[in-house]
Amino acid sequence: MRKIGFLVLIGILGHLTKAIALQPDNVVLYMSFDQPPTKDTIQDQSEYDNHGTLIGKAKWIKGGKFGGAMEFDGASKIEVPHSKSLNMSKEMTLQIWFKTKLPQKGRFLIYKVHLGGGRNYEWGIYLTGGSKSVSMYLVEPNDTVKWVSKNGDWENNDWHFLVGTYDGKAVKCYIDGEQADKAPLAKAARTSEGSVFIGTWGNNFFTGLLDEARILDVALTEDAITEEFQNGYRPFSVESKNKLGLIWGRIKSF
Repeated sequence: MRKIGFLVLIGILGHLTKAIALQPDNVVLYMSFDQPPTKDTIQDQSEYDNHGTLIGKAKWIKGGKFGGAMEFDGASKIEVPHSKSLNMSKEMTLQIWFKTKLPQKGRFLIYKVHLGGGRNYEWGIYLTGGSKSVSMYLVEPNDTVKWVSKNGDWENNDWHFLVGTYDGKAVKCYIDGEQADKAPLAKAARTSEGSVFIGTWGNNFFTGLLDEARILDVALTEDAITEEFQNGYRPFSVESKNKLGLIWGRIKSF
């Protein structure tokens, strides 16, 4: 019995370590799209209230990857105004599920606008090449672009999970849990008070379904991204703002 109890404790401590490694306040934007917009407002479920505005006639549908999703018509986007929580330069993770049956060219699925000259973006995850190339882009303060791509075929009307990360050193891109081969180094991402957009780059609008848009201010590991591809995002308890209460709420679920 003592041995069993010890093993249970070790398991709990292992899950506790995972919980401590990623806190709810690391999620700076989370749009699950499980509920339809309220008028033109898309709710952010993070604790930062980075709510977005739907511009255009994209429609909410019930049949998303997880719950509902947004169906983009090639002429719509979501704009999230600048906030301090979205002003990331050292670490980040950008995540979204997408589904399309049309060849897409030059569409950022999530990106942040840069104000002040030079490249008109700061970072973003990108679908292009007739839906046969995905990328993660990051622009350094000197306007140098660091990017990494992975080729495949993603216009097959199936759901795909696109993730980009920056850990303060390397820019990485993942599609369906698999990392692109290269990981270029970058010193930092430049920042400004530009908005975050979902579903467009300028007038290059996405056509298809988007679900589970999420931004974190930390870089997730390959193992964590693979787990989320297989099982979805790990939920946090929202019973208390207290961190220990949040962690304990997660331990009880195992």
